[in-house]
Amino acid sequence: MFLVLAMVLSAGVWVVAFSLFVNNTLLRYGFIAVGLLLVVGLLSFSLTRIVYAPLKKLFEVIVYAGHSSRGGIAPDTETLRIGRELITSLALQIYDLASTSEQGADVVAKSNNVGSTVVIQSEKRASETALSLLDHVGTPVIGIDAHQNITVINIAACEYFLKKRDDVIGKPLYDAVSLLFHGEETLELWLEGAQANTAIGNNSWERVRVDDAEGNAIRQFDLVASFKKKDDASTETMITIYDRTEQYSRDYVEVRFVSLAVHELRTPLTVMHGYIEVFEDELGPTLDAEMASFMHKMKASAQQLTAFIGNILNVARVEENQLVLKLQQYRWPDIVNYAVSDLQLRAKVKGKFIEVRTEDELPPVAADRISIHEVLNNLVENAIKYSGDTEKIIITSTLNSEGLVEVSVQDFGIGIPADVMPGLFQKFYRSHKSNAQISGTGLGLYLSKAMVNAHGGNIWVRSKEGEGSTFTFTLQPYDQVKHQKEGDQDGIMRGAHGWIKNHSLNRQ
Repeated sequence: MFLVLAMVLSAGVWVVAFSLFVNNTLLRYGFIAVGLLLVVGLLSFSLTRIVYAPLKKLFEVIVYAGHSSRGGIAPDTETLRIGRELITSLALQIYDLASTSEQGADVVAKSNNVGSTVVIQSEKRASETALSLLDHVGTPVIGIDAHQNITVINIAACEYFLKKRDDVIGKPLYDAVSLLFHGEETLELWLEGAQANTAIGNNSWERVRVDDAEGNAIRQFDLVASFKKKDDASTETMITIYDRTEQYSRDYVEVRFVSLAVHELRTPLTVMHGYIEVFEDELGPTLDAEMASFMHKMKASAQQLTAFIGNILNVARVEENQLVLKLQQYRWPDIVNYAVSDLQLRAKVKGKFIEVRTEDELPPVAADRISIHEVLNNLVENAIKYSGDTEKIIITSTLNSEGLVEVSVQDFGIGIPADVMPGLFQKFYRSHKSNAQISGTGLGLYLSKAMVNAHGGNIWVRSKEGEGSTFTFTLQPYDQVKHQKEGDQDGIMRGAHGWIKNHSLNRQ
């Protein structure tokens, strides 16, 4: 309607202008410009009044609801041209809220005469109302206070964790539900940081699990926590559970199946290694350059297959909490030089060269030689794959400012896209941009992180597309951890499972 009216008025201005100012072009177009401005202004004013009428009526409803006890006539929403049904519905909800608020105010006012019992009963009714609403939510929801005691739990959560509400209300969350987190940051640790540093916060965790007495996962889920700092005993954090048991169990079954399959490859691979060594010793001096190259490639491929099988089996052990490391005292240069001597052949076959830079007088480290060899193997293998046309790979070992031995594996290849970096150490995670061109399982970095963490170190990456990547991990000097050795035990035992209990005092 407004469009038609605008067109009619504009045409009228145009006709009048040409009628009045036939011989004066300047006045004619000036009249048209002024006329069109007036038309636009008039229509805009009218349209604005109509469009903003619902908002104005809603404002009148709010004002009336806040002063309805003083009398007066409620605003009539039926006169609205547009948005009548929406504003009428909102008005009814506002009147309901105002009525509830007035009843609560009456209860508080009466409590001044009859004592605080009435207020307590009012708060109890409000709590019961909130719980009733949560019970209609099909997703498990748990509320905890500042001391991380359970303040509210809905029916879905009770059924999910096989708990009775009366048995867990007021109890510590970690006693009621033993949560296992796959990573360093548990819910408890995050909440401690949030309480100290922020007023409002949100966080989420994937692959959280609850185990039975034998260590088998009976529940696997994603967890979302919403924190709002409170100074009283009321609910401070709401926890929502999203069940993924079927999906994550299927992932585990796949890893388990693959591990059983590759386990059968170990015997024929061992035989292959033996024959290659015999051929190398007996025939090596008599081979020409081309045949020697074939021999080197065959040996490098056997080494690569051995590393692949080791990764698969160790990932299965990590998932089953069965991979145990024995940390002993070693000179780091001995470990890195031994690992590089094994890796140099694979690098040479691919046209790469590994350069080792080790700082003098590094302290002896606490390491499991086999597992840390696998970490180096995985990082160098990645560097070989992703170094592109560049030839050099650098392994640097230094003592950092915290007194830890810091080891970096640097390549100068294709680099890692920024959107890939957050998930780089997750199981089966690979970049979609290089997935088709470069083979891999997506397990090497996942396993490396688990092993480095079990050593008490950290691992991270810096990268830029087109310039290469640097993976860095830390190891503790043996003197820092030797007090953890128990009695005559040969080495310091650590688990490389990566699963951490929610309570910091009960870490596995």
